[in-house]
Amino acid sequence: MTDDDIPPLLPPGQMPTIRDQAALHHTWRALMGRLGFAEPQLWTLFLDGDRPLHLAEVVGVPLDPGPDDFADLQVLVRHAVDHDLACAFLYARPGSATRTRGDLAWARGLATLDARWPVHLANDAEVRVASPDDLCGESGASGAWS
Repeated sequence: MTDDDIPPLLPPGQMPTIRDQAALHHTWRALMGRLGFAEPQLWTLFLDGDRPLHLAEVVGVPLDPGPDDFADLQVLVRHAVDHDLACAFLYARPGSATRTRGDLAWARGLATLDARWPVHLANDAEVRVASPDDLCGESGASGAWS
C-alpha cells in the first residue's frame, strides 16, 4: 500500500467493522497515515465485537521492552476483557524495515496480553503483521520482515 492508497481516517466509532486480519491491517494503515515516526510508540485499539470503540497511543516507549513494560498493559487488558472488549496492538518506531530485537520483543510481549488479534509492527517504511515465526522466536533479528 502506498501513501496514495491510505484509507481515510475516521473516528473509531465510524470506522468499518473489523472481522479479519486484513480489515485490521487496513484500519492500522488508516490510523498511521503517512509513515514516519519521531519516537517509539504503542497503539491500542479497543474493539467491542467487530467494532472499533476507542484508540489509545503511548509515546516514548522503550525500543527494547522489559517485563515491567508489559505489567501495566496487562492490567489494562484485563480490565478491557472484563468489559467484553478485545485489544489490538501496534508497536511503531522510527527507522527502516529491518527487523530489530526490540520489534520482536514487543510483538511477543503484546501477543501474550490478548491473542485474539494479530500484533502489528510499523516503522518509517511499512506496517506489517508480526508473523508466527516472529512470535515463536524462530527467526533472527536481522534482515527485513518476510
